[in-house]
Amino acid sequence: MCAELADEPDRFDAEVLMTQATAWGQRLRPAIRDTVYLLHDLIADGGRVLFEGANATLLDVDHGTYPFVTSSSTTALGIGSGTGVPTARIGRTLGVFKAYSTRVGAGPMPTELDDAIGARIRERGREFGTTTGRPRRCGWLDLVALRYAAMLSGVDEIAMTLLDVMSGFDEINVCVRYQIDGAETDRFPPDATDLARVRPVYETLEGFGEEIDGVRSWGELPAAARAYVERVERAAGAPVTLIGVGPDRAQTITRG
Repeated sequence: MCAELADEPDRFDAEVLMTQATAWGQRLRPAIRDTVYLLHDLIADGGRVLFEGANATLLDVDHGTYPFVTSSSTTALGIGSGTGVPTARIGRTLGVFKAYSTRVGAGPMPTELDDAIGARIRERGREFGTTTGRPRRCGWLDLVALRYAAMLSGVDEIAMTLLDVMSGFDEINVCVRYQIDGAETDRFPPDATDLARVRPVYETLEGFGEEIDGVRSWGELPAAARAYVERVERAAGAPVTLIGVGPDRAQTITRG
């Protein structure tokens, strides 16, 4: 005979659960709407609607680094399927990225730095999971991946966050091409098997030693920091109009 389990599983009363859930439903009833019509009515009345992606581009189920992806469309292409608002109605698309590259969990990351530089970026950028505390993988900015992401969403402009993390480096590398199977390419291969074989080709830029967390205008940034931003713009094919130099809202530089 099997020994009796020491801890009996929790037992639930179906009627009690139904009563509880029904009460929740009644409280939520006034907030339940057909959001497709809600959004279209707002737009027809001249209202402004903001859509925000939930995950990074390379986690997109169709265009990300499969199989290391999420289960949804994370680019601007997912707005139509996710909300019922055609992408043709979107007036402005803002891409958001960090001044360096990060990845959470498994999957290929060509510019990952498993060394003191990667650790320094991680510490300065506070790159640890909010819930788990797990350290994120960090590396130099991958312009090949950035250009691919900007292309998929058709970004009109870009917001660069965490530029302050790059302070203190004598030199800063950016990945401009990939080397794979003996050839170089500037195109991003979203298949994880192919991406795992990639070796990054770097371009070295001048670093900036000054701390910039107190900077509030484009002109106040060190020349090398401005050159870094401008190099990113050329790669992405879109202007960087917002620059984050710290975690506070006031530490955002608006650039026309």
